[in-house]
Amino acid sequence: APLTRGGNLPFRRLCSDLFGMEVGLSEMIYARSLLKGNPVEKARLRRAEKVFGVQIATNNVQEGCDAIREARNAGANFVDLNCGCPIYEATRRGLGSSLLRSPAKLGKLVKGLVQNGDDMPVTVKIRLGCEAGSINCNEVVKTLCEAGAAAVTIHGRTAQQGYSKNADWNIIQNVV
Repeated sequence: APLTRGGNLPFRRLCSDLFGMEVGLSEMIYARSLLKGNPVEKARLRRAEKVFGVQIATNNVQEGCDAIREARNAGANFVDLNCGCPIYEATRRGLGSSLLRSPAKLGKLVKGLVQNGDDMPVTVKIRLGCEAGSINCNEVVKTLCEAGAAAVTIHGRTAQQGYSKNADWNIIQNVV
């Protein structure tokens, strides 16, 4: 899974060249910033892997489809929609894990990306839910599959937990 500052191009290149990693993902790219020409976001489109995915953060179908085209032009094999990022910078914009609060709206977003994204496979990264009292990954995964997501990755913590506490593998097992 992509990690901010941990999944950058030099690290991915080491993993690919020295350890045989074949599939890798970019760091999360804010679609809107990419489309405005932000050089940092554009640099994240560079690949080092045999199979390369670009992870985008968006809550808008047209913006997402435009970002998918940029990813395709950069040589991406698939796009991953980030619905797991818990940081305030993303959630205050209605991105990342905040998208889990409305599975129906998220389903429409993914369906729009799949249907209008130039036949680029769309995967989705999610969390168990936003808070411990609102774990909804079963519903979210069902909605994403119905919307046409090529794959779903589940981070075994809620957004509220961030990166602390152990992942809850039992909930993930029940979804699968």
